[in-house]
Amino acid sequence: MSFFERRRGRAALSLFATLPVLLAAHATRADDLEEIVVTAYRGPTDISKSGSAITVIPGDKINNASPGSLVDVLRQVPGLTVTQSGGPGGTTEVSIRGAEAGHTLVLVDGIRVNDPASARNSFDFAVFSPTDIERVEILRGPQSALYGSDAMGGVINIITKKRTGALSMTVGAEGGNYDTFAGNAAAGGSIGPASFSVSGTMFNTHGFSRVGDRDNGEPDGTKKLAGSARASFDAGDGKSLSFGVTAYHQESDVEKGSKPTDDLPGYERDRDVLTAFGRFEFEGFDGRVNNQFTVFGTQTTSRYTEPLTTTFRGRVGDSTGDDFGAEYQATIDMARYGTLIVGARAEQESGAQDTTTTSLSGVASTVDNFDNARTLLAVFAMQQFTLFDNLNLSLGGRYDEDVDGQGFLTGRATAAYLIDQTGTKLRGSFGNAAKRPTMFQLYDAQYGNPDLIDEQSYGGDVGIDQELFDGRVNFSLTGFYNNFTNLIEFQSKALPDYPKSSYYNIKSAETSGLELSADAILWPSVLKATGSYTYMRAINLDTDLPLSRRPQNSGSLTLTYTGIENFEFGATAIFVGDRFNNDAKTAAALVPLESYTKIDLSASYKLNPETTLYARLENLTNVEYQDAFGYNNAGRSAYVGLRWTH
Repeated sequence: MSFFERRRGRAALSLFATLPVLLAAHATRADDLEEIVVTAYRGPTDISKSGSAITVIPGDKINNASPGSLVDVLRQVPGLTVTQSGGPGGTTEVSIRGAEAGHTLVLVDGIRVNDPASARNSFDFAVFSPTDIERVEILRGPQSALYGSDAMGGVINIITKKRTGALSMTVGAEGGNYDTFAGNAAAGGSIGPASFSVSGTMFNTHGFSRVGDRDNGEPDGTKKLAGSARASFDAGDGKSLSFGVTAYHQESDVEKGSKPTDDLPGYERDRDVLTAFGRFEFEGFDGRVNNQFTVFGTQTTSRYTEPLTTTFRGRVGDSTGDDFGAEYQATIDMARYGTLIVGARAEQESGAQDTTTTSLSGVASTVDNFDNARTLLAVFAMQQFTLFDNLNLSLGGRYDEDVDGQGFLTGRATAAYLIDQTGTKLRGSFGNAAKRPTMFQLYDAQYGNPDLIDEQSYGGDVGIDQELFDGRVNFSLTGFYNNFTNLIEFQSKALPDYPKSSYYNIKSAETSGLELSADAILWPSVLKATGSYTYMRAINLDTDLPLSRRPQNSGSLTLTYTGIENFEFGATAIFVGDRFNNDAKTAAALVPLESYTKIDLSASYKLNPETTLYARLENLTNVEYQDAFGYNNAGRSAYVGLRWTH
């Protein structure tokens, strides 16, 4: 029996030992049958009618987590794998169902924030700081038919709060270990037909050593600032105008190598993400057609600075990625024939990178790695309809075109069948997806390959959502499968058959598995439990070896106690099973990463209706764990804060 199989067995036993609690406990609450989501079908939809696998993280859960990132909240979502390289400020990637991090499309208020200048067009969650978040919707499975390139694994849509009605305000601050301080404020409301929302956060931590001796090495700090603003005006007669802007800024100390013996100088990295949109909505044909016209823009900039020393050259790298354009979408009410969505999108994507190197003698030289732009066009359509009162179906397709390159056609179908008498929903989805090569992969002066073709995939899932005991228990079980071809991989010219070190379409992969989520009211008004578990098999079909950093077993379990008036206490255990740090050609070359279980505690007490005192104790058992080989994560740490709302 191999190392991987032995570890898999022990991990499975430990997770399945918790299943009685999980099954006494769905990623959604009992009232979620009436919850409205917008990501699954590009518009407001009752979640009970969705045939897609979707998880909604409410804003209050995000507010009670670390203000530095979404990491620990995302770890509790079935099917998601989080890789954080060195705590807050270290590169943080999220993959869905074993796909690559570059196959996760990330949206903020529906606007794409993936970095066009990065090697994989991925979004680094390290730069993200939760502002005034209403909820996060996570859509799993191939979604190119809805959202185009980058959505091969799924979509994460971060939705900021739209405050309406009377003026409301929230102010909070917290501090704790590693000289950490965080503060946030938000306000908004309505004045007649106009409404507005503004928010801001700041986060500063002295940190710990990302590599080597975590607590006694030189600490690597992080500073973050974030803000958002939204405004809307309802002109009546189905006409409305809305605007939004979100900005993130991060400064981090980063280790250049993953081993203390590398003896490489650290460097500083500054990153900024700015996204904005304007949206005009109007109705036509007696309200049967809702027209939505959106203009949008996102800019991601990054600079890393390696200092000049007596033994190492200085180096400054600059990167800028821009994405701006316009999209039109019409939602047509076809009465008994359901709802038809049609739309078109035009955008320009550009990216540039350059590196300035200073020699030991002080001579500086600049190299342009690449500076390119491309125009992208797309048209899409989707039909939703209901048969026999209980069967909700959707069928959609999309064509994406690079004006100077390739195009691809994708499709997706979903079904959800409701059995009201038993509180059961049977659901399924199937589709194909594609991702165009990034501009870095195509045009980088040293490693680019202009002959790359689009990555392709197809996949689907089937599942059941079940309510028991008058809604006190809900659980969801999903089986999924994905097949990936023409995957782009960097290949060294040191190996045969490759003319130079570059990117090539040489990789195929397959992922499959089970996702379980559940919640239960164990003792009304006193104790509830929520949990998740993922079994995933992610295989490189060319080597028959596991894909890197994908655990076969992972999960979480949370118990929440509310038996004392105005007091709440929670305990969360997050388990990540054995996996390997690298893709390899042979089993002997695999580098194992050990499994870990991290336990976090939280408590809050309402001093009065407007003021809440809260505390968190993270990593209770001080476990040393790594998401990426050689990079530390935080040890046992405590934080205390105060939140005021009005």
